[in-house]
Amino acid sequence: MKGRIAGLLVLIIAAQTFGTRGFPESLNIGLAEPITGVQSWVRKNRSSNWSFKFFFNPLISVVDFGLNCVESFFTWLPWFIPAIVVFVVIARTRRWGVAAFAAFAVVYPGIVGVWSESIVTISLMAVSVLMCVLVGIPLGVLTALNTRTESILRPILDGMQTVPATVYLIPIVLVFGIGPAPAAIATVIYALPPMVRLTALGIQQVPKSAIEAAQMFGATKRQVLAKVQLPLAVPSIITGINQTVMMALGIVVIATLVGAGGLGQEINQTVRRLQPGRGLIVSLAVVAVALVLDRVSMSLVSTPGAQRIRIKRNTLYIAIICLVVATVAGRIFGWIEFPFSWGTSFADPIDTGFKWFRTTFDVVTRPFNDFVVREILVRAQILFNETITWQAIIVVASAFSYYVAGWKLSLLTAGGITFIGLTGRWPDSVDTLAQTVVAVILSILIATPIGIWLGRRPRAESIIAPLLDAMQTIPCLVYAIPFVMIFSVGPVPGIVAAVVYAIPPGIRLTSLGIRQVNYESLEAATTFGATQRQVLWGVRVPLAMPSIILAINQMVMMVLAMAIISGMVGGGGLGY
Repeated sequence: MKGRIAGLLVLIIAAQTFGTRGFPESLNIGLAEPITGVQSWVRKNRSSNWSFKFFFNPLISVVDFGLNCVESFFTWLPWFIPAIVVFVVIARTRRWGVAAFAAFAVVYPGIVGVWSESIVTISLMAVSVLMCVLVGIPLGVLTALNTRTESILRPILDGMQTVPATVYLIPIVLVFGIGPAPAAIATVIYALPPMVRLTALGIQQVPKSAIEAAQMFGATKRQVLAKVQLPLAVPSIITGINQTVMMALGIVVIATLVGAGGLGQEINQTVRRLQPGRGLIVSLAVVAVALVLDRVSMSLVSTPGAQRIRIKRNTLYIAIICLVVATVAGRIFGWIEFPFSWGTSFADPIDTGFKWFRTTFDVVTRPFNDFVVREILVRAQILFNETITWQAIIVVASAFSYYVAGWKLSLLTAGGITFIGLTGRWPDSVDTLAQTVVAVILSILIATPIGIWLGRRPRAESIIAPLLDAMQTIPCLVYAIPFVMIFSVGPVPGIVAAVVYAIPPGIRLTSLGIRQVNYESLEAATTFGATQRQVLWGVRVPLAMPSIILAINQMVMMVLAMAIISGMVGGGGLGY
């Protein structure tokens, strides 16, 4: 062991002594040029190449047709019909309060003046989720029934869920161009994995006794699948649809970069205009859409039997007739557009409040902003670009990776760092690394104590849980708007927004780990006379460490997901 450490130190010293500071530009492989060449080739051959004529262009046409049909249908409907339908669907489960709240969530976008934008977003969600279902269920069935298919798809799905959402946009724009249809395809690729995974899980969890009973009665494999496995897997499939909807809504803002429009475009405009009040109100419209789709999908698998209202066939016919009559009446009397909007009146006080905060606390925010930029970010750039050689950075990072997880991760780390330099993105990567480290450290310092505190107080956690739900549903770009108002454009708003965006999963997972500590371990420590503080730091925290490490991992991923948002508000780095 000592020999290895000595050898590593010698290698680090040699790399630092004979290496070069800052990745040399001469080693840049010029990856941008061939990609630009591919883009030019695609533009020239879009109408002549067989792959575009017989696959890509027809696919775009079909998706575009579906988007236009769904959007036209919702535009044709009177504004109150969707609210009635949502209320009735959820009310079947006797959850009247949830049904009323979901109906209000349907009309909320109209109240704040983004009714037409919400229709565009809902249309994009409807087509994207339908495509995910049509592709995901067959793939999930194949994954569940064929081990070879599972071994092929599992690493692909893992990679799809690890790659940031913005990465999907690059090949989509390259192949399909810009517009709502390419945005829908990008959404499908991003939101597909949970549909496949949960469908496979539902099929695999079907009791063997049910399958054997069907086989005893002479059912073929196809009949067992269609009449036993798929029906019993419906709750898991519905959950997969629910998760797909949530992930699709998570990309709704980023999809505007390729022409998605809708609520995401409205949120982007609030960032450019520095309107935090308007941004918050429109973001709540996205939350409302998520809430409605979540509650409707969950009501389809709620507790059956006595918990449901049994609807007779005649009653159903009467309800359908009433709905048709209401629709016709709405068309006749012109009740199509939402009748009023209070959006500005809600937004103005919020904007005024942020302006007052910035003016009042400028003596605090400005020095903090200058300190972070001058003492942390600039020093990090000097450290990695002018002090430490890039060879020494690779040696240290690879050695640490080897110590943590072995030679495979070590090789991957060395290759990844080298690739960053070869693409000419070394300075940008240093900027992003510095911002990420600062944001992760702040997230840990905030989320870990709160999670430990909540893990010992279930009542407090039940009160804070809705706030954490809302924080995880609001689009990530929205977090940057108020901090741009407070700190002005630069890296600091992106860092603070990343911290706020990352702490909810950190709090949840830390609290979960503290709460799930074995009761016998706590009882044993108490029996030996340990105080509450000793039990916390000697038993609870050490036993909850796997969950805390997972929480830190999730916060790192969430902060990295905010890199592009940081670039959009002046943070520079890879996001820019």
